[in-house]
Amino acid sequence: MSDPDWRTRDFTPPRVDVPPVFATSREAVFRFLVGELAAACGTPAEYVEEIVRTLMRRETLGSTGIGGGIALPGARSAAIVRAGVVVGHLPAPMDWDAIDAEPVSEVCLVLSPRDRPADHLRTLTAVVQSYAARRGD
Repeated sequence: MSDPDWRTRDFTPPRVDVPPVFATSREAVFRFLVGELAAACGTPAEYVEEIVRTLMRRETLGSTGIGGGIALPGARSAAIVRAGVVVGHLPAPMDWDAIDAEPVSEVCLVLSPRDRPADHLRTLTAVVQSYAARRGD
């Protein structure tokens, strides 16, 4: 789940099923996914809540629901040592205020070190290209 290789055209993030108990709100989904990804990103467990708060602040600026049932939240933090990506599959689609007004069934979380913004952008690009290739865009 860590060190995504954005140089390959067929980059596919790892997937996990979000347990129903965590699929009740964006914040709960973030808490589960950050917890899943923290160790792979070299992030101590005590920073999980800080990263969740960062993700929630980002959501107040505008939804990360990019359409097609997909949300693409991301955070950069000094607590993150290595970039990481994980896709959480929700047990049932949930409202995410997506740009197409459709509910979200997949949440692709991208975490990156604060001091490596170019890596964050490359990782986001690889994720978007992965989804586009899957859809045939």
